Amino acid sequence: MGILKKPALLAAALFALALPAAHATEQITAIKGKQVELFDAPDDGKPGRKVEASGLPWTIKEEKNSFFKVAVGGKDVWVDAMQVNVARNAQSECPPKALATSKTADIVAGVPGVSASQCK
Repeated sequence: MGILKKPALLAAALFALALPAAHATEQITAIKGKQVELFDAPDDGKPGRKVEASGLPWTIKEEKNSFFKVAVGGKDVWVDAMQVNVARNAQSECPPKALATSKTADIVAGVPGVSASQCK
């Protein structure tokens, strides 16, 4: 049973390899309050320490339990995703003109706009 004989295993392996690259380009661009709470672990069971945000944007290294791992002051810390604004990289595979002329968005598998007719 090789990995190439099981398309689902191959797809899962390729997806797992792509995850770190996707987070490398996402950044925390702002905080939602005057201060942000920094945690040593991706868990808010223990109180974090509140600091003023400096050196933004922060590059997201990892995401776990609705927390983002970032480097602040040369140290890796975790930030609650609910306390920050994130710039996500999103791209369409349609040429810009096709998106502008699309009349309706189909709903396929619960994801609006994902269909064969999206780029027509």
